[in-house]
Amino acid sequence: MSTNRITHRIIEQLPTMVAYVDVERRFRFVNTAYASFFDLTPDDMLGRPVTDVLSDESYQRVKPNHDRVFSSGEKLEFSDVITFRNGRKCFLDIRYLPEFDEQGKVIGLYALIEDVTDYYASVDVMRTIHEVIHKRGRRIDPASIDELLKVGVDYLGVDIGTASSIKNETYTIEWVQTAKMDFPAGTQLPLATTYCSVVLKANNLIHTNDASEDPRFKDHSSFQTYGLETYIGTPIIINDITWGILGFSRKNRRAEPFSELEVEMVRMMGTAVETVIAEQQVRSDLIRQRDDMAIIAYTDALTGLKNRSAGMEILEQSLIRKNDERGCVVAVIDFDHFKAINDTYGHDVGDKVLIAGTGAMSEAVRSSDSVVRVGGEEFMVVLAYADHESATQVLERVRQAVEETVITLDSGEIINPTVSIGASESRAEDDVSSIYRRADQALYKAKRAGRNCVVWADDTDA
Repeated sequence: MSTNRITHRIIEQLPTMVAYVDVERRFRFVNTAYASFFDLTPDDMLGRPVTDVLSDESYQRVKPNHDRVFSSGEKLEFSDVITFRNGRKCFLDIRYLPEFDEQGKVIGLYALIEDVTDYYASVDVMRTIHEVIHKRGRRIDPASIDELLKVGVDYLGVDIGTASSIKNETYTIEWVQTAKMDFPAGTQLPLATTYCSVVLKANNLIHTNDASEDPRFKDHSSFQTYGLETYIGTPIIINDITWGILGFSRKNRRAEPFSELEVEMVRMMGTAVETVIAEQQVRSDLIRQRDDMAIIAYTDALTGLKNRSAGMEILEQSLIRKNDERGCVVAVIDFDHFKAINDTYGHDVGDKVLIAGTGAMSEAVRSSDSVVRVGGEEFMVVLAYADHESATQVLERVRQAVEETVITLDSGEIINPTVSIGASESRAEDDVSSIYRRADQALYKAKRAGRNCVVWADDTDA
């Protein structure tokens, strides 16, 4: 028996794909593993040129490596994405071993090939998951989930990937990646009509590649409606509570059932999604707390109105916008004889007067105006984009609304508060201090004029 025949019998037993190619680039031997890769038998391939199985583009990349081995007699190793005539694309690790004749001339080469497509795909998935969870310098955001879903759909060879929330028996698609099924983000379905209900029941990752024969799925309404043969899903757990489901599905069966590696990858993707959502919730809580603190910092605790700090910011912004011909108006308001109310009836009653009176003020102004508690019984109204005439109407309405306010005490006594109002229109050179000072000077004129009236600043007020 020749050495070649012995070698070929040994090679035939290997799981590695092996082919022998002569200098004319024709197959002179292929083992069963190699032929099976193309759904052929070894006899089907013998004598055929390499170009019968490789795409033109891939052959042009491989040919220089053939030439190098044939001309130099050196061994060669490389990795490349190879596209075949049938459209199949694979990432291959390739080794070329030259064969020599008795004179030392290269007469062919053995190609030892490993299909590492799944390995490199899993590496890509691992890299993406790692970047989502750990990558420094990048703020985690919900777009990362779209990235994970896209990688998952490609890696698993499915039609659709979703990250969906579950609340009150309602299934809501929050993120989705699909090119073949019409389920946009925001789609809501009854939980019981989705495969997610099966995942929740199991409280664990589940998968099937043959739903029509799987007792967990074959009678399920989701299969009856959509006919999804392939599915893999895992719970998304946030703070020990099931937030939703990460799921991937496909209309038809996959060529192979889900491997252990794919199952673990989906688990890891689920963990990555949990990380993103949990981080988003923490950030949302912090923003909400910050906003709540800002509201507290700018709100008067007694009346619920904006306080002095907020009011001055509003006034400053109104002055910035004063290029409008109507400008803005500031009114400083003081409750008349308020110290006497406190001294006679106590501070609790005084607080009731302020609360009732400022409630009346807020009802009397326009939606674009702002009522502010400056301090004690002193208040300010900022009327944005107001001319003298319209502002006069608003301020008179404020004065009258307070005057008509009735506070009935436990003793049966009635208090009808009144306010004095000083007002000033904005000027081109105004800042916050100057316009407020003029309005405050007009307020003192209102008090000297008998109180319970509106007085405007004039040109004599600085």
